[in-house]
Amino acid sequence: MKFKEFENWCNERACDGCWGMLEAMTCIGLIKEIRKAPFWKREKIWKENYEQQVLEEIINPIEKKLEEMENGK
Repeated sequence: MKFKEFENWCNERACDGCWGMLEAMTCIGLIKEIRKAPFWKREKIWKENYEQQVLEEIINPIEKKLEEMENGK
């Protein structure tokens, strides 16, 4: 996942309310931190320092819950 895709994912979750307060605060803080870097360095910072952990701890579990909710309807 690219950093821009992560930003878009966070915006979608903010609109649909399918995340908790802790996840929202973590994502907002992370976006804020990465945006401090020049735009040409952001993708590298994201990939090297944050992507894997964010995918494992935030995105994949939430996506799994969303999928379960959709399949349960």
